[in-house]
Amino acid sequence: MFVAVWKRGAGRFINHSAFVMHHMSAPFSLQLAADLLSQVTHGFLLVEPATVEHEPILQALAMCPCTPRVLAHREELMPRLVDISLLEPEAQMRVTTVLLRETTANRPPVICAWLACDVDIDDLASHIARYLIGPGADGRPAFWRFYDPRVMALTLAKFDPAQRDLLLGPVTEWQFAWAGHRWSTIGPGARNDDSRGHTSAWPRDEQWLHINRSEVATRVIDRLPPMVSDRVAQLPNELDRIFSDAVALGGIADSDTLADYAWHCIRYGRAFEQHPIVLDAWAALSRREVYWSDVLARFTADDLKALEPKPHSLQT
Repeated sequence: MFVAVWKRGAGRFINHSAFVMHHMSAPFSLQLAADLLSQVTHGFLLVEPATVEHEPILQALAMCPCTPRVLAHREELMPRLVDISLLEPEAQMRVTTVLLRETTANRPPVICAWLACDVDIDDLASHIARYLIGPGADGRPAFWRFYDPRVMALTLAKFDPAQRDLLLGPVTEWQFAWAGHRWSTIGPGARNDDSRGHTSAWPRDEQWLHINRSEVATRVIDRLPPMVSDRVAQLPNELDRIFSDAVALGGIADSDTLADYAWHCIRYGRAFEQHPIVLDAWAALSRREVYWSDVLARFTADDLKALEPKPHSLQT
């Protein structure tokens, strides 16, 4: 289980068209990453220490923790960086295998990202550490797991272009695996002005509610069949809309209910959202006169069969 927050240069895989797409107007859409080389020889791996035991070959590598000063006593919990260029060729082959495995691995993320960056590992670690801690939705200090791909996917969708650029800072490309595909977001490759603190690249109050639904979004994704990349690219915005509608129309706040409703919406499409059974239930749901399970029970097998999506929405 995870949550979005815990209380308490050269050789880049990018092209000019991807850079232009990055600066186009909203809504933001995930951009599919170029295929990884058979042996990645440069850049940095961003590793999650809480799950690294799933990939023992990473545990022997030299890593640089991204540790905020106020959390120096918990350094073992901080995300860490591996400089791929310093590894022997055999080790580069092994970490490339793990990196590729992240796309389809049936486990929590271990390598959260591959980063292209022109600064050294210490400067990059300092940049990442800078945005790990700040005020949460309730104003109290929170550890923000923005680097986790399950959180990053929703964060990118909710952030405006200026926030995204500041969050990426010296990173020129941030690649991560999510929902069965590898995605790439292009950063400015520029150091941020320290005088601005973390707040310019930190979620605003109204954004926290959406970003903190990343765990619910993951539960939906994990239940879905494989989907083509064009369809998956729409999911962060689509899930955010579905969650917001469910809360606004029916007062749905329970994570289990929210995840199940959203899964049905994604699985069966807009026809499910607009089905008379659903539309007629919102008022009763908001008054707590019925539960979501009661509403779902009103659908017959034939009702759901009629809503089945076309085969082209599934990955072949």
